[in-house]
Amino acid sequence: MNRALFSILTGGLMGSAQAHHSNDYHFDPNVDVTVAGTVNAFRFINPHARVLIDVTNENGDIVTWDCEMSGANSLMRRGWTQEIFRPGEEIVVQGIAARRDPTECYFHTAQLGDGRRIALRDSFEIDAMDPQPAAVALADEILEFNGVWRWAPPPDYSGAPPIGSPNLLAWVLNEAGQRALSQYDPVVDDPALICSPVSIRRLWGNTDLTRIEQTDESLVIRHEWMDAVREVHLGMRDHPENIEESVLGHSIGWYEGSTLVIDTIGYQAGVIAQRPGLPNSNQLHTVERLTLAESGDTFEITMIFEDPVYFNDQLIEARSFAASDQTPRRYNCTH
Repeated sequence: MNRALFSILTGGLMGSAQAHHSNDYHFDPNVDVTVAGTVNAFRFINPHARVLIDVTNENGDIVTWDCEMSGANSLMRRGWTQEIFRPGEEIVVQGIAARRDPTECYFHTAQLGDGRRIALRDSFEIDAMDPQPAAVALADEILEFNGVWRWAPPPDYSGAPPIGSPNLLAWVLNEAGQRALSQYDPVVDDPALICSPVSIRRLWGNTDLTRIEQTDESLVIRHEWMDAVREVHLGMRDHPENIEESVLGHSIGWYEGSTLVIDTIGYQAGVIAQRPGLPNSNQLHTVERLTLAESGDTFEITMIFEDPVYFNDQLIEARSFAASDQTPRRYNCTH
């Protein structure tokens, strides 16, 4: 294909566009695009894989389009590989337009020169999974959280609210918190843009895997998202003095019946929610309560956020996690 076709179609021609609410800050679900050209490269990376397409414009010049999609880890679990798009092959991508970059899109489907049609939701045959590490033997009275876990969003979950919609988290903010929120731009100030794990709310609020490694003395939580690692010091009821502030703070924990309690302070000032934004000061205090089901294959987590500098009240949220037989992968965020 020497000459490439590029068109923008406004309207609801692609029904699935409305499903990408969390992309609304960067892409417009009401503006559909078709990009035709040849594959320049396939960047199989996190947090978003990207297919680069060389397009010949009306002046005969080559313009490279950048079409974003899900992260590499998510795609690999559905059998995608680096070789799915080959440099030099013809490609026609349908997606939605970027809000600010005229040569960027969000990928929905592709028609390739060899006749293959690939949709973002497609799955392919997957090689045998890597073996899971053996669980650590624990004392009889300690709850068994060892293993890999995954959050299963409820059927009505639609991700971050669309751009321009009300900030349903802002009710918790006092005057100082509102001032901090007014200075935060979710498009350019999102901590994930610099590969930050953002917050514990973000870590527990995505469908990437989480591995918990547990001993009698400590619990290490390895979130696949951003390769974030948290160590919970068990059996302690007081934090040490002079904690060095960090994005994920300092955590101690103990057991209360069928519940593991994780108490965390020592946070840096930042944001609890990246979109549409919920700022926190360095006085943020969180309590996570992980309640294990009798079956041992699910747990409920309740997160309590308190911030005497920015909040009028507690923010409380809950999630449900189930054991997974999948293997976490390195995230290796690229920005």
